[in-house]
Amino acid sequence: MEVLIDCYFDRLFAEMDRSCLASRYKRREMVSYFSDVINSCSQAENLDKQDVCERIVMSALRYHNIAMMQNGYVCMLGKFHNVLYVAAKLCYDWNLENNEVVSRLLNDIFYCEKTFERIMVGAIFGTRVTHFLSGWKSDFEDREENIRALVYFLHHATLGRLEYRCESSAVKRRLIDVPMESYGQAWPLRVAIQHGSPDILLVMLRYGASVESDKIAPSPLEMLLTKLNEYDLQPGQGEVIYPEHLLVCLRLVLRTVTTAFVKTPSHIAEQSGVFSISLYEQYPNLVERNLVPPERSGLSPPELRHLCRCCIRETMFANWALPHGIKALQIPESLKNYLDLLCD
Repeated sequence: MEVLIDCYFDRLFAEMDRSCLASRYKRREMVSYFSDVINSCSQAENLDKQDVCERIVMSALRYHNIAMMQNGYVCMLGKFHNVLYVAAKLCYDWNLENNEVVSRLLNDIFYCEKTFERIMVGAIFGTRVTHFLSGWKSDFEDREENIRALVYFLHHATLGRLEYRCESSAVKRRLIDVPMESYGQAWPLRVAIQHGSPDILLVMLRYGASVESDKIAPSPLEMLLTKLNEYDLQPGQGEVIYPEHLLVCLRLVLRTVTTAFVKTPSHIAEQSGVFSISLYEQYPNLVERNLVPPERSGLSPPELRHLCRCCIRETMFANWALPHGIKALQIPESLKNYLDLLCD
């Protein structure tokens, strides 16, 4: 069967135009076609559908790799590259469990694109916005399916312990922290915060997305505090009404830090030697309005339970156990939800 599928795959794609998979509906037609093949083969030859799906995905990877080798290991794009997204949709639709195959798919996508933004942006912005921002349409049906697909690939990236060397970073990064090239090399978590999407932000935090700052951009927490502080600076207004989605994002990020600190400007840090100050010193108005609990602002020591959560999550992240490893812990369900950032 393997040889037959490879030969059939090669013959099918040889007859197709180079740009045949540029449109989403064409890719969907191809996914639907291969789904029919999976059903037919499993019924006719009494084969497991997972095995047939795996064979087709392997043929897609083989087709992509042969085209690259014939072009000096440079991706030829067009149908030669978009076939990877046909394979990605098949993996998700049939819930392919073979981690080695899914990991190979993710590695091939990164080798050519140096980013995973085509997997990320549909979950952050939805299906319509991606067409205007990136010039292409997501292969998944709607934003909810995009989020489920992102979780599927994050899960496999974690199981496969995949890390990628990015041009903007001296260290390897996990899939969740690979910068999005079309968005100024911003980390996906920061793009989610800029868009104000608590649901996808929670998914990213559960998988251990970094909340640290770097040399160029502020930390996600500083981004949220700056946004909220802008509402206090508007003159001539009465009671300040903060957007609910920003408040939810703030509460989620605060679940991942022991105490909130704000970086001092570089010129002040160089002169004074003070590189950060507590949140309540920088944003006393936000603390007074109870937007940040005293245990996170620096006014009071963090709770022991929260310190334990941060420490346990850090250890589990280092051991590639976030978030799936939490379910294996022999602790009450309420504590599992607490560790998994599902509650305060």
